[in-house]
Amino acid sequence: MKIAATLLACALVLTGCGGGDGSDGSDAAKGAVTVRIVIKDGKVTPQGKRVDVKAGKPVTLRITSDADEEIHVHSDPEHEYEVGPGDQLDETFTIDTPGQVAVEAHHLDVTIVQLVVKP
Repeated sequence: MKIAATLLACALVLTGCGGGDGSDGSDAAKGAVTVRIVIKDGKVTPQGKRVDVKAGKPVTLRITSDADEEIHVHSDPEHEYEVGPGDQLDETFTIDTPGQVAVEAHHLDVTIVQLVVKP
């Protein structure tokens, strides 16, 4: 009985973790994805990761910044977010068309993530 309870607890912990897709796993059961973006000391993380998202489901960019920056989501329609020093923002949007969508930091000229939008 103890072994079964331990295995169940391990399974619950593992299913609650985010996948290796750059998201933090929140609301994953609903198809929602959150991408944590940190702009610090002239660098941005993540850089160039691919993140799977479902068409029509919410995508949240959780942005923390120590500098002025423009974050662009090259979807249709496009989304643009201005951030400044000390900002901590959550910006949520949906993408309805399957394909790849770049999220870029324009001042740093860096691709943060590629959203791989699946039907």
